[in-house]
Amino acid sequence: MGRQFRFIHCADLHLGSRFKGLGTENPALAERLRQSVFGSFSRIIDAALENHVDALVISGDLYDDDNELPSTRMWLSEQLARLDVPVFICRGNHDSRTSWDSAIPYPSNVHEFGTAPERVELSEDVEIVGISYAVPHETRNLASILEGSFDRFTIACLHCDLDTVTEGYSYAPCSMSDLQSGNIDYWALGHIHKRDIVATGPYVVYPGNIQGRSFKETGPKGAYLVTVDSHRVSSIDFIETSVYHWEDLTVDITGRTFNDVMNIIGSKADPEAICRITFTGSGELDTLLRTNMDDVSRTIAQTAGCMISSLAVRTSPPIDIEARSNEKDMGAAVIRSGRELSKMTKEELVDLICQNKNASKHRDFFMSMSEEDVQSLVDDATRSILARMVVSR
Repeated sequence: MGRQFRFIHCADLHLGSRFKGLGTENPALAERLRQSVFGSFSRIIDAALENHVDALVISGDLYDDDNELPSTRMWLSEQLARLDVPVFICRGNHDSRTSWDSAIPYPSNVHEFGTAPERVELSEDVEIVGISYAVPHETRNLASILEGSFDRFTIACLHCDLDTVTEGYSYAPCSMSDLQSGNIDYWALGHIHKRDIVATGPYVVYPGNIQGRSFKETGPKGAYLVTVDSHRVSSIDFIETSVYHWEDLTVDITGRTFNDVMNIIGSKADPEAICRITFTGSGELDTLLRTNMDDVSRTIAQTAGCMISSLAVRTSPPIDIEARSNEKDMGAAVIRSGRELSKMTKEELVDLICQNKNASKHRDFFMSMSEEDVQSLVDDATRSILARMVVSR
């Protein structure tokens, strides 16, 4: 091989993603998160320029289904035009069909692979092959029909579901044996949102998505900078570009004042984090947290500097709930009712919740919650009523 060859590999941009589950509860936060995806990709372009790469490879899902607005397409085209090196794109399940291909074309340095295998020579020693989805739910084994050359370092650009790392969404399914038989040196894959160098002989790489969009997508996000020397990968370096990351914090209120709790959160929370805070334990703070949640959330955000996605109060007032359940008063009746409701399934509880007209508008949100989180709503409601009863005494 002649000179060194360097490229950046990223995937799953999901530009325009609306961050489901946050829009109604916190529209300002949802918009900041939507914009963060654009910020992350802009940083990838910056990294490509700073590292003087020879190519940029984007392995599918540039957009997020029907969220490809003209402004999004225009913005992406402008970002890609900042580069004076070739950009290679394959389409995945979220962008197999896009709306503005003719009206807002990509710049001339962009090559988008079609629905049949294609090969592009990058130099006398390096080539790239790739293929795009023909339909959103692609069932073809696309990996099995991509082939490299014996005398060149071959990069394959593909959005697919590898059976050993699948997340349960089987699109363009393939196996490791498919990836080992096509004379490919570096599989630049997309689809799995968790970053993973699956194998090194050949290289099989998922860079993950570029910005975590929920608490299921924690940790640093970004792209890989790959250096090739003498037909071999000599280095592969992760470049973090995500604007925000997600943090789960748990704080025990037992024996603590509000100032104590604020100091704990301030020491744990990253200013660039989106925090979901769960309060546990038992104490006088139970009533304060349950009756002033909006104010508590604002105070934490102002003091710690982080964004608050949600607060979960899993605390109890400083009373003996077990002893209270044996009494013959309203509090005991509330506890007994809560225990009966806790025996219901998630679906039964959601049906019950959605008998309320306002709650019924958010049925999809409730159904997206885990079984445990839905069940915890019962416990939260029980403890909240008891807390208010304590206040009223």
